[in-house]
Amino acid sequence: MPFKNSRRQGFFAVSSAVFCLYATSALSSPASDLVDKYNDWFLANGATTASYASAVDDGANTQILDHKIEGMFSFSLDKDKPELGVYYAITTPKTVYLNGSRSGDTFSFESISTEGMQFEVGFFETSDAIQSIQDARTSSEIFHLDGDAKDYIIESYSENWMDLPVVTDGITTEEFQQLLAATTRVSYYRSHIAELSANSTILNGVTGEYTLKNFEYMGARDGFIEANTIEEYTYTTNMSGFVDGQDVSTTSETKYSDIEILDQDIRPILALLGAGTAPSDLVTSLYRVGSFATTVNNGASNDSEPFGIMEMTAGSSVTEEVRISGGDATKLFAAMEGFSSAASEAENLDNVYSLLDALGSFSIAYSDVNDIQIKAWDPISARMKDTKSPSFEVSLDHASTTDLTTNSLGQIKVEGLYGAVESEDAVFDLDSFELADIEWPSLRTIVESAMLAQVDPSAALDAIPTIGLISISGLSMQSKELDTPVVLDELSIEMDNHIGPIPTRLSEVIDGLSFDAALLEEPTVLGMLDRLGIERVHLTQDFHITWDETTEDLTLEKFEFDLENGLRLRADIQIGNIPRALFERPHEAEAVIALATFKGAQIEVMDSPLISEMLETQAEQAGVPAELLASMLIDGTVQQAGPLAKTEFALELAKAAKSFVGNPTNIRVTLAPEAAVPLLQLGGLAALAPQQLPKLLGASVSYTE
Repeated sequence: MPFKNSRRQGFFAVSSAVFCLYATSALSSPASDLVDKYNDWFLANGATTASYASAVDDGANTQILDHKIEGMFSFSLDKDKPELGVYYAITTPKTVYLNGSRSGDTFSFESISTEGMQFEVGFFETSDAIQSIQDARTSSEIFHLDGDAKDYIIESYSENWMDLPVVTDGITTEEFQQLLAATTRVSYYRSHIAELSANSTILNGVTGEYTLKNFEYMGARDGFIEANTIEEYTYTTNMSGFVDGQDVSTTSETKYSDIEILDQDIRPILALLGAGTAPSDLVTSLYRVGSFATTVNNGASNDSEPFGIMEMTAGSSVTEEVRISGGDATKLFAAMEGFSSAASEAENLDNVYSLLDALGSFSIAYSDVNDIQIKAWDPISARMKDTKSPSFEVSLDHASTTDLTTNSLGQIKVEGLYGAVESEDAVFDLDSFELADIEWPSLRTIVESAMLAQVDPSAALDAIPTIGLISISGLSMQSKELDTPVVLDELSIEMDNHIGPIPTRLSEVIDGLSFDAALLEEPTVLGMLDRLGIERVHLTQDFHITWDETTEDLTLEKFEFDLENGLRLRADIQIGNIPRALFERPHEAEAVIALATFKGAQIEVMDSPLISEMLETQAEQAGVPAELLASMLIDGTVQQAGPLAKTEFALELAKAAKSFVGNPTNIRVTLAPEAAVPLLQLGGLAALAPQQLPKLLGASVSYTE
């Protein structure tokens, strides 16, 4: 059973009353007949009151006067934990049923209306001293909510009555599902509440005030609602307490405007809970909010908080096509029941796995939000908010997600992000940030991997998501420590053909990374850049890595690095005999790579005045001509190469290097072996016979002026 009800009162009395309190009995009429049925059900489920003062019928209209439903019950979600008491009260002074009719157990009305309906619900700790609703109201309540619905009308209302279960001895899974299924038995053209207001209190420390204006449903039938609109929803909460020796409070005020929800269907949710079938998996086609605003005030005297006042506003936001499917109600309720009866941590873990398996899947086709503004003042500045600029400020033009599912996300994109921190005189701008083609394992796999990783770290790989694209464009950052901003025009990392979480094809582009040379701090480097006239460093980089499963080749191609007016480098490298096992078991990489082969490489340095400048700087420090120092350094390096120094390749390399440092235009080293060479063989030759390496690798060097 999902709930244990110990005082023989129905747990679902409150929710059912709010659903159906258009009615309740005296004179025989369709209205009074329907109201009587609900009254009888509430009384059967332990309500202390379910009655009305009178029913006035003039043939076309029936007025139900002073209708009251009150009751109290207790329940526990766990037999080993204390019971929680609940009381409820719903009062409707007058409800008017217009042009009612009845055909068997089908009740129809042209309209049902009431000028006001008051409701109240409270949770409290049970004790022998609490014997009535009034006792519960005056006790130390855990939670209290009261409210009023004004000018409530339902047009073209029809209900197919079905006998509801009596749940005074607790509620079984089947009874719970019957109550849920009952929500699909009503239909109406329009339901409208001019204003719904409520107040809440939690443990006497958190209070709330809530108001909905012009709350309307259109086209309800069989659990489906064509449209739901709310002109305005506002709520204010206040939290108070004692922190660091002082009374503190936090007040938040929030307002949503122009809410619209289209094509709501409760049936997919009921299907998940085993309470019926659904014609499709669509829960709603559109959820839209016209605007949003909230203010959080921590109190100007509360210096312990990171901010004193925060304001946030947003323009329109939308969510499209929310879907759920594939749940298993039997497993779901079995798992819930299992939590209360589990005798060990292992059993609880099994229930967690079962619950995750039973939830099925969900998807959201698209969602976005526009024109976000966040401003915050620290506790000191908050006292002078009207004359002080924000301590922290963020704005965002647009953020969106596409194709979000239980295990994947098509894209998340942020555009037009700006931020400023007053204390650091820091600002940043970002044109766009994007993540795309993200996939992650099931929740069950993530939980299992986290547990196994404590014993076998390699198991953590099973929980790592895969990402297809990371992209940043138009980034600029500046602070009081920087005379000029750090700028990045573009960063793009593309990854695909994943094996597990590891991509076998990866491309990276860094374009337009620039910053003040002074950030490098190293005096020698700064001196060289100054001599080259480089006050601002400009970098670009581009490379591609690909693994071919058919050939088992791993190729680094078009690796390009460019320091503007300083250094350009390009490299291509190909390694063979890289098996799939390297990506499947990266923790065994050392053993796998030992069997790899070298198939070729080309390294090219071009247009690099920075190299000449480095040599000039060292020559000045040594007090010798740059050409002489270059020759000495290169010859010394060759001599240290041992047997390799006497090879034709070493001599050609030394000659080309001397020409390059004098006129750094282009030097290229090519390694093109006739056949793939095992890396282990290269390691052995490097140690024992390095003079054989140039011929084996097909090594050559060229210099171009």
